[in-house]
Amino acid sequence: MFRNPLDKAAAGFIGALLLGIAIILVRGDQVGVQIIRQAPANQASGVSTRSQLAFTFSEPMPAAALQGHIEITPALSGTVRWNGSTAFFVPAQPLQSDTRYTVTIKAGAASERGRPVLRDVHWSFTTGHARVVYLSPATSIGNLYVSDVGPSAAARRITDEPRGVFDFAVSPDGRRIVYSAVRDDTGARDLWAIHPDGSGRERIVACDGQVCQSPSFSADGARIAFERRTLVKGTLGTTPGPARLWIYDFTSGSAAPLLSDSQALGNLPRWAPVGEKLSYYDPVAGAITVIDTVTGDRAQMPSVLGDSGTWSPNGEQLIYPELKALDNGQFDQLLRADLVTNVITAVMPLSSTNDSSVNWSPLGTLIAFTRQHYSAVGAAGGVMPFGPQVWVASPEGQSAHALTDDLGYGYGGLAWSPDGQWIVAVRNNLQTTDPKPEVWLLRWDGSQVAKLAEDATIPAWLP
Repeated sequence: MFRNPLDKAAAGFIGALLLGIAIILVRGDQVGVQIIRQAPANQASGVSTRSQLAFTFSEPMPAAALQGHIEITPALSGTVRWNGSTAFFVPAQPLQSDTRYTVTIKAGAASERGRPVLRDVHWSFTTGHARVVYLSPATSIGNLYVSDVGPSAAARRITDEPRGVFDFAVSPDGRRIVYSAVRDDTGARDLWAIHPDGSGRERIVACDGQVCQSPSFSADGARIAFERRTLVKGTLGTTPGPARLWIYDFTSGSAAPLLSDSQALGNLPRWAPVGEKLSYYDPVAGAITVIDTVTGDRAQMPSVLGDSGTWSPNGEQLIYPELKALDNGQFDQLLRADLVTNVITAVMPLSSTNDSSVNWSPLGTLIAFTRQHYSAVGAAGGVMPFGPQVWVASPEGQSAHALTDDLGYGYGGLAWSPDGQWIVAVRNNLQTTDPKPEVWLLRWDGSQVAKLAEDATIPAWLP
């Protein structure tokens, strides 16, 4: 028996609350677990071939909830990782270009509370095709262009910087380009972000009295690492000083130093394709440094050439050139560092060649690199260099063979297309004075070679 009206009101409130909870529970069992968001969005087109699939559930799910409950057509293998109630399907290889994919989450996948997905959920999206971004003209004030690949390829200019673009990077999903541009006559360079269609231009880092350059995207595309160099006045004018590494976070819109030591130097940051590791060159230690940006753990590989290495697609290995001595001189040899076993091995035996400009194929089964041979005699009785040519080999150095044989030309700046079918390169004519670099496309098997752009440089793929 209730003693007063207040007790009666409290009891009524509790009863109503319990009834509401019961209704929610019953209704929840009737509705089941819902997928409240997915990416790419249903019926999306022009989706990057490097995209991950993501789907967010209405309540927490166990790690094994999707085993046997994901179906993708055309068939696509990969792994699932979780962040809260969102599952990410990471494809084992890039998606096919110009292909319609259908994703099905089958009924029966159960939440941590035991509620199932009551019926199959379907959505579809269509991928785009890879394009090439490059800087042109290379011999004067250059801006960014995007070009299709093929017989009727057309290029479109996407930036209009009056003092030119210095360098740039493309995000892993192809939705954003970050570039370094000269601000004014002081020589300062700011960092800007832009969409591949030329829209959404935004300055993200203002570098007063400094140059900001060499951007590199994190695997999730949420951050960039970059060099920040203070402009120093000298007798010959203003020049950039030593580089320090910074991180810009797109979510917070803020930038901060990578290293707690404000005097620590670092060049050429390169983020691993997966995970949180970043490589850079430490000019003081004379070594390539790999740092885990979450734990702070570091590993170093001695090197004198100043290259920060090229990552394998799985983020477990790094290939870089190193200067080695032979009886007839010193040459650049490719070394492979296994960051799991902490073992460094030569990719190929040392020879009278300079090997550099390494780039891994998307599946990690091949590497493209440039090889420069030296003739036995030169005009003055010494050695005569020929232009670096494009070569392909396995990451272990097996089946190495040349794709080009144009000794009067030099190649560099290699990059594999997302589907692994093409290699883009910069070609220079060594037989003329003041040559204009060109961007060329090569089939990975050497079956086709085509010029994409004249007076152009720094090509990169837009997936």
